Amino acid sequence: MIKNNKIICVGDSTSLPGHNNHYEDTWFYKLKKDFPAFDCISYFRRSITTEILVTEGGGISREFPTGADCLEFYDPGIVIVQLGIVDCAPRLLNKIDKVILTFLPSNFKNSYIKLLKKIKKRKATNTEVKLDKFQANLKLFLERCILNEVEIVVLIAIPFPDERMVKKNPNIILNVELYNKILTGFSETYHFVKVIYPLDSRNFSENIFEDGYHPNPLGNEIVFQNIKDVIKNYALR
Repeated sequence: MIKNNKIICVGDSTSLPGHNNHYEDTWFYKLKKDFPAFDCISYFRRSITTEILVTEGGGISREFPTGADCLEFYDPGIVIVQLGIVDCAPRLLNKIDKVILTFLPSNFKNSYIKLLKKIKKRKATNTEVKLDKFQANLKLFLERCILNEVEIVVLIAIPFPDERMVKKNPNIILNVELYNKILTGFSETYHFVKVIYPLDSRNFSENIFEDGYHPNPLGNEIVFQNIKDVIKNYALR
């Protein structure tokens, strides 16, 4: 039985309303409704990466290190993390391209990006957060979870996208698999870490995504049911 009834949920746009989801469709809303005895706290923001876990807030003391907005300030018993798609998605622009854009007049920027789309491909290695940094961010966060006596950490695996996203970003599959292997490894290393794989387009005949990787209402329901099973099996026994 969980001693501390606070649950902090940290996620990117895959956790938020939008993409034809109302708030009531989100797994977070369903979690709050189904577990009223728990104090469910959300820390969701679009386009964030695992860097948020080790940089946002805190840094003022050993009790509240950098990243405390996602953990120490709330002292939760359960942590749920839905991050990674922004970390791993292959990008069109590299560092040089971004520098060039800063010097271009605003009326030329769109033309430059259109040109790049014609002559460049998204490389699997050109990501927002490199694989080793992704692993390091999560490892540091999980070590802090131990220090803060978190009893369960639920890591929601990065969505395995459908053909709509793959068509736009062919190397996304390779990176999703590589980054998800890191999550699986943590579940084998830390007994309190549970990895769930609810959003895998290969496992469903129905459409679970709105645009290829953001969960639609059905996708959110599947995520919620997976989280619910973990809480019932590990937190309420």
